Amino acid sequence: MGKHTLKIEFDYNFVLVGISSHEKDYRISWALNNALGIDLTINESLEIKFKNKTDVFFSIFSFKNEEDFLEFHVISNFSEKKVVNSNANNLFSKSESFSESNTNGTLIPEMKQINYFLLIKGEVKKRDIKTIVDKIKKINLVLAAIPIDIMALKSKKNLIF
Repeated sequence: MGKHTLKIEFDYNFVLVGISSHEKDYRISWALNNALGIDLTINESLEIKFKNKTDVFFSIFSFKNEEDFLEFHVISNFSEKKVVNSNANNLFSKSESFSESNTNGTLIPEMKQINYFLLIKGEVKKRDIKTIVDKIKKINLVLAAIPIDIMALKSKKNLIF
């Protein structure tokens, strides 16, 4: 029998804005709520398993605009530093520990200067993207905000959830 290969092509039909800020995720979400007139709330963290078997978690804040059929997600580019302890000897001693130095803690490694990503799913016009980026740039807590070409990212599959 022949070997069959399954190729999966992901649909990257969303807008991505990179945000640089030294503030905590909840403060950025609060500022974005005020600037964009949305209501971001915290979700369960995004979990990514890297090749070296460590589980890394990234915070996510989300809002669904039912009227305009838009979804807004703020995703941290750096992990919450919560790693499952793999040194446990048995099933019952497995616990969560916090590590101050996590080498695999970046969602999009090629964009290390970006602290957060604003991911917008739905139909967004180019002029609306510019308006959103301009509003984000006016936030005092934000150092920089730039639209990002998703197809140019090597790690773009990490943004599929």
